[in-house]
Amino acid sequence: MTILPNDEMLVAYLDDELGPGECAALEAAIADNIAVAARLDELRRSDLPYRQAFAPLLDQAPKAKLDAMLAAAISSPAAPTKPTDRVSRRGLIAAAFGCLVAGIALDRGILAAQNFAAAPADEEADWRGEVAEYLALYTPETLRNMTIDAGKRAEQLRRASERLGLRLDPYAMSLGGLEMRRTQILEYDGKPLGQIMYLHPEHGPVAFCIIASTAGPKPMLTEQRHGLNIVYWSSDCHAFVMAARNPIDDLHARAEEIQYELTDRNQA
Repeated sequence: MTILPNDEMLVAYLDDELGPGECAALEAAIADNIAVAARLDELRRSDLPYRQAFAPLLDQAPKAKLDAMLAAAISSPAAPTKPTDRVSRRGLIAAAFGCLVAGIALDRGILAAQNFAAAPADEEADWRGEVAEYLALYTPETLRNMTIDAGKRAEQLRRASERLGLRLDPYAMSLGGLEMRRTQILEYDGKPLGQIMYLHPEHGPVAFCIIASTAGPKPMLTEQRHGLNIVYWSSDCHAFVMAARNPIDDLHARAEEIQYELTDRNQA
């Protein structure tokens, strides 16, 4: 079982604090796992202006609760300290960012628990949100550095077809001439989630995701999440999402094309 590197290891890698063996293992994990590559890219961008970078999170932070926690910590007796090793600037940034996100997550979790009984379940909206949040981490460089030959792409599609119970082939998945960069199987709510990534030369990453669904056929609709345009629909047995920064008309046309190709190849 492969153990994914945590932020501490990624920060140490950025600060050249890992040995040759650790570097080689981490670089292999980065090449093999797009989520690790995306997180590394996010930490690498810590040289950007921090106020602008963290402003959206700061706007959402539970400031009153965090202020109260800080006041309590200041009033408590200080614990004895011991000398520590050198801490890099990136390490401090990663730790501060993690604490801020944890505070926001806790506050949102409390609100979600309070409103759970009143809010109707919308499983499809939930997984579309997960797709958009995940894709928002991608940059063109994340995909541009992936060089996968045609044979490997075909094999990835074959494995995804078996897991999803849906016939996929390179021609049907060409997406209007965009180059396919990677196909992988993730998991959502205990079900396999197929993700096929493309790179648009102007608008960047494009994701096409598929998951098993019992909701039945639904027409193609559009929405926006996390700054991305989204087109989604469902068939008898599967739900589909296409998400990108492409203009909605362009994305809708590509979704219609792939919907036609999948329907044609998967007719009973």
